[in-house]
Amino acid sequence: MPPRKVTTAAIPTRDAVFQSAATLFSATGFDGVSVDDIAARAGVNKAMIYYHFTDKIALYRSVVADMLIAVGEKVAAIADSPLAPLEKLDRFVEMFVRMADARPWFPTLMMREISEGAPHLDLDTLGHIRSVFLGFARILKEGEAAGSFRAIPPILAYTSIIGPLMMNAARERIAEKRERQHLPMLVQVSHEDLIAHGQDTARRMLAP
Repeated sequence: MPPRKVTTAAIPTRDAVFQSAATLFSATGFDGVSVDDIAARAGVNKAMIYYHFTDKIALYRSVVADMLIAVGEKVAAIADSPLAPLEKLDRFVEMFVRMADARPWFPTLMMREISEGAPHLDLDTLGHIRSVFLGFARILKEGEAAGSFRAIPPILAYTSIIGPLMMNAARERIAEKRERQHLPMLVQVSHEDLIAHGQDTARRMLAP
């Protein structure tokens, strides 16, 4: 069967569905969101969701894959660049923060999915995570060969860098309610400071 042709006029509808679904999935998880909820938020007929995404699980995986594909491409570009390994490490940290800023729904959505054992992700979607990780591992391998990094299992380095950035995004989500903002753990931190701290921490962790 030939691929379904999507007209230019249909693109805004698809984008509205995608953004609405991403926001809702991030807030309450896959099981907490219905197709009716997504349609209502997007202001479209429910049939349009099935037209663009087949079903709810396909829409959910599309939301997750969107971020992972974008990050994977960025990591590959950093790994392929002529920069020194330490500069690549800095770029990796900054890239992740900037990408999460552009897709604020992603960190909390992904943290919930991973904590549940990733029950809604198929092998194709999980393959995008592999691409991100392999790009990062290439940066580490180059740094070790150059004597810039100590040897460390790539997965430990990866989770040690990504984990705090994801946790901070979740922390910021908690602080969105004004009555909570006086709590010390919810103090506002600029993302420039977050990037600088993440870069410094990563460099110290990997120092030979």
